[in-house]
Amino acid sequence: MEFSIPAFTGWKTQAGFLFPTLFITVACGACSGFHSLIATGTTSKQLDNEKNAKAIGYGSMLIESALGIIALISVGVIWTQWKQGKFGSPSAAFGAGIATLFGKEGSGIYNTINALLTLAVSVFALTSLDTGTRLSRFMFSELFLKDGEFSWKDAKGIRKVLANPFFGTISMVVIGSVLGGLKLSQIWGLFGAANQLLAGLALMAVAAWLGQAGKNNKMFFIPMAFMLAATLTSLVLTVYKKIAAMIQGVQGALVWGNWFQLLFAAAMSVLAVILVIEGIQTFKKQKK
Repeated sequence: MEFSIPAFTGWKTQAGFLFPTLFITVACGACSGFHSLIATGTTSKQLDNEKNAKAIGYGSMLIESALGIIALISVGVIWTQWKQGKFGSPSAAFGAGIATLFGKEGSGIYNTINALLTLAVSVFALTSLDTGTRLSRFMFSELFLKDGEFSWKDAKGIRKVLANPFFGTISMVVIGSVLGGLKLSQIWGLFGAANQLLAGLALMAVAAWLGQAGKNNKMFFIPMAFMLAATLTSLVLTVYKKIAAMIQGVQGALVWGNWFQLLFAAAMSVLAVILVIEGIQTFKKQKK
């Protein structure tokens, strides 16, 4: 069996330069912000003992990293066929690549494993969509609650409507449906940037909390700074490329998918910079 994927093809890829592209496309296999939301909002409520959090959280990320390596291997063994356009989607390539490790194409074991893995990827996408919708609804509702208000019933006026769980759920489903009309290539880069940006902000939040508690938080600064630098660079490059294409009149530059990427990347950049400034101010106060 041949591992035919090239080890190195240059510093530039079809998606952009190796930095920051590599660090926002690997996503969950490296450092996942989405998992930080799952851990705080869901996993934390399922623990019998707080001491179990370290083994579960750290162990889960090790398994996720192992999955990233397995995905790389699966693409490597069918790389030549992938380049020839044999597989229609990444999930199909993943299933076929792993199945190739167990048997020849067309054999019973190959077909069985290929079908099971393709189904597993589909289930993963569906459960992630469900979890993402619930979490986004929580966060959307909390945007309109003031300090001391613990439920949408405590809010007043229009905020009570906006914080209503039904309104939040419908809003998130509509946004998800709009995203569903875009190509994977139009979404994945922004998904990776948003996920890794959230990871950087999660590290910042934990560092601020530890600093406020008077505990050592210096181990968070380097990975936090790297994650924020990589994601903000990616978002700024996305904004620059989309604006440049629109100004130059590149064919297809004014389609909805490009407008979405431009607006989404610009909004995330602005919000991230605001949070970074607040974080720096917090660390300065703690240092004093």
